Amino acid sequence: MDVNVCAVYPFSQTWKLMVHRVNFTKSLGVLIDENLTWNNHINAISKKISSGIGSIKRISQCVPPATLHNIYHGLVQSHFDYCSVVWGNCAKTLSDKLQRLQNRAVRVLTHLGDNCSYHFYRPA
Repeated sequence: MDVNVCAVYPFSQTWKLMVHRVNFTKSLGVLIDENLTWNNHINAISKKISSGIGSIKRISQCVPPATLHNIYHGLVQSHFDYCSVVWGNCAKTLSDKLQRLQNRAVRVLTHLGDNCSYHFYRPA
């Protein structure tokens, strides 16, 4: 039982369940808001992904490429993949935000740098 969603209050001899309305809640690691816009979830995983990319960038010069690839899968790709079937149909602005993070991760893994002019993703 998520304490942010409901609370149990004792009334006399029986227990009654009081349900409180919240703007969003976390279930199985996915932040679900009342309108299913996925803003909170995308913002949360974007922070985690950015942190993972930063970690990879810091160690990229002293770790072999195969090891970097494994670290990428553990620190970055796993956040893109987890429950993407549920939140993958988010708004275009949110998916563009994730795509920019994915492009940044590729630039770090391939040592192309942030000022690379080649676009890995071309919208249709």
